[in-house]
Amino acid sequence: MHHRLRYRRRIQPPRFSRWRSDPRVLVEESDGATRESFLRVLEQAGFEAVGCGGPDENSGSRCALSGPAGCAAAADADVVFFSLRLSDPVNQEVLRALKRRYPHTPIVVEIPKPKELAHHDLLIGTHPVYSPITRRTLARSVREAWASSVRAAG
Repeated sequence: MHHRLRYRRRIQPPRFSRWRSDPRVLVEESDGATRESFLRVLEQAGFEAVGCGGPDENSGSRCALSGPAGCAAAADADVVFFSLRLSDPVNQEVLRALKRRYPHTPIVVEIPKPKELAHHDLLIGTHPVYSPITRRTLARSVREAWASSVRAAG
């Protein structure tokens, strides 16, 4: 019974500022230190960035993407940077949900190059960037994905 109650608890998505006009990036990364590093790099590159640890960090909780309301942070994001391990079926479902619910939001997926073929179908419609990722490739890949969505909308 206790386990079921924990599972029903929802992950509270991060919130973007109402007052900033910088492009907004949601960073999906399970490791807290890595996520904080990504957030700093993106902030220094001129983005407003918020992070979510995904299912690994929030064990026992359901991702907001699994509910009818969706994820407010993903809905408000201009770009999603997805760095969760695709070898985990739960993370694959998170990526599918992002693509399905927010089809016009570009998703940059960090993936080891040797794994690209194994996840080819899942990566369709995303912007893959190969790990290990550097500060420059992180900022550039997010900037290019954001710019492509601005061009497509304009």
